[in-house]
Amino acid sequence: MIRHILFWKFTDQVKAEHREAEALAFLQNSVATMDGHIDGLLRAEIGINTAGGDYDLVFYSELADESALKAFQNHPLHVAHRERCKDIVTDRLCGDLEC
Repeated sequence: MIRHILFWKFTDQVKAEHREAEALAFLQNSVATMDGHIDGLLRAEIGINTAGGDYDLVFYSELADESALKAFQNHPLHVAHRERCKDIVTDRLCGDLEC
């Protein structure tokens, strides 16, 4: 199994307009379009980074194996999700953990 974990910051525009809660709900709905709908994607969720620090959000997912991770990255539902997110988040930090 692969744990695929991302950290993001909200864009300056989202923060300036105080739209963090609205943006989070939008992102959660977007992630829901993938969860359970992509072969090999076992779990996916996004939420506020409660540890604080420089990053606002954490995306957590579990995938069956490395080939599932590679397929996930180019899956049309994931590509559409990335497109929806591009004006909401910035400064991506990624880590993958094989379990």
